[in-house]
Amino acid sequence: MKHIILASIILSILISIDSKAQDSIPWHHSSSTESNYRGISLQQGLDFMEEKGKVQKTVIVAIIDSGIDTLHEDLRPKLWHNPKEIPYNNIDDDGNGYIDDIHGWNYIGGSDGRNIDGETLELIRFYKLYKDKFEDKEKKDIARKDRDLFNKWINAKAKIKKERSTYQEQKDGYTEWGLTLEFCETIIKDRLEIDTLTTEDVKRFAPKDEKEEQIKQLILDTYAEGISLEYITNTIDYFNDNLNKKYSLTYDPRPEIIGDNINDINDTIYGNNDIQAEGYSHGTGVSGIVGAVRNNGIGTQGIIDSVQLMILRVVPGGDERDKDVALAIRYAVRNGATIINGSFGKSYSLNPEFVKEAIDYAISNNVLIIHAAGNDSENNDKVTHFPSPTSDQRSQWIDVAASGKNNNSSQLAADFTNYGRKTVDIFAPGVDIYSTSPNNKYNASSGTSDASPVVAGVAALVKAYYPDISASELRNLLIESSIKHSKDKTYIPGDENKKVKFKKLSTSAGIVNAYEALKLAESLYGNK
Repeated sequence: MKHIILASIILSILISIDSKAQDSIPWHHSSSTESNYRGISLQQGLDFMEEKGKVQKTVIVAIIDSGIDTLHEDLRPKLWHNPKEIPYNNIDDDGNGYIDDIHGWNYIGGSDGRNIDGETLELIRFYKLYKDKFEDKEKKDIARKDRDLFNKWINAKAKIKKERSTYQEQKDGYTEWGLTLEFCETIIKDRLEIDTLTTEDVKRFAPKDEKEEQIKQLILDTYAEGISLEYITNTIDYFNDNLNKKYSLTYDPRPEIIGDNINDINDTIYGNNDIQAEGYSHGTGVSGIVGAVRNNGIGTQGIIDSVQLMILRVVPGGDERDKDVALAIRYAVRNGATIINGSFGKSYSLNPEFVKEAIDYAISNNVLIIHAAGNDSENNDKVTHFPSPTSDQRSQWIDVAASGKNNNSSQLAADFTNYGRKTVDIFAPGVDIYSTSPNNKYNASSGTSDASPVVAGVAALVKAYYPDISASELRNLLIESSIKHSKDKTYIPGDENKKVKFKKLSTSAGIVNAYEALKLAESLYGNK
């Protein structure tokens, strides 16, 4: 999954902090007219609803992601409870084939309790699927009907080779850097007769010669950039994860752990109820953005108070499987979710028809799907990202790009975000988004994975006050009420030397805004 950039991953690991003494209001809740940040004006919207005498009704939001910390102090009260299932009696009380699906379901776990922790990319699966067919072949050897597929396979092969080479080079560079830093730190620690080293320790170190002066300066320069041995170790782990799992041609945990037929959408009875399995940090953060308990004096605040979070685990730390995504969508719809958030995506898809049919099912049942656009600074009009709705499915689908933090028109779009004048619908805050983290902690991360649940939270908020609004009406309202920046110029994502009009980056040229959405909803539906 490419919806977290490396810096965001490592930032999340390193700055996770325990914040029980406060109930901080994240910057993205603020109003641009009352702060230096381009937030969603949440409190203004809530005050407006209170003035109108409106009361929230409960909304079920499905979080299709990597799982969640079910014991988190700011999330536990917001978990959806399956009303047809008796908790932990080891019986499938509601007869849906899933035993004890209390808060949702884990589609990447085995019936024996084991869980997938890390997967390959769909790019790798695609390459392996057609390897025997195309390996050592030239274009002249390929039947005309297969040439487009052959060209796609050749491109995949080249990309795999390039990516693996890049990760290996970066791993080797960080490994050498780490050994050098460790060697330098050891010299100073031995001289000072201490076991741990701080910046202050390094500063008070008195070099005996030019070599020791160079060692001291190297450490200080490294620390000044926020780099430590822990940072380097985490970065090397990231590269190893890519080399040994995501880009591995031999790694495949699915058959042994799950044992389903991955190509049979009717083979549905698999998985387990462990939604707090390995790698659940991402889903924990996404969930908190939508519904972390508000005003409880601890941690942070979500966007909506009257929400139940239905957790569906399909994202394994690699690319999700189309079958799992499709079944998760169907599960969410069948169990009462009216909004689905999907902060995941990939560049290849082996069974897109599974997801397409599931989206159709959601549309026929009046469910709105909100999806992250991606973090590759790419134009989604030109590069397909999956899942991708068909033109007739867009009426109940919102693709979300990430907007910047500060009130600076040049940084309306985050530098990493994907965009698309035809395929991306709206922007939302996606930089330094403070939310829940495993083990009752909190951290900030950046990505369209964070921007998407901001929109999902605002959508749920509108739905809570106006429960009769349809999914298509809700989609149109969020886009129409967004704060427009049509004429403003911003740096095009990935290129700080080139500016474009913001309207060229999405269909709406807008950034989601809770206050404006609620005002528009009141004007349209307040008397119904």
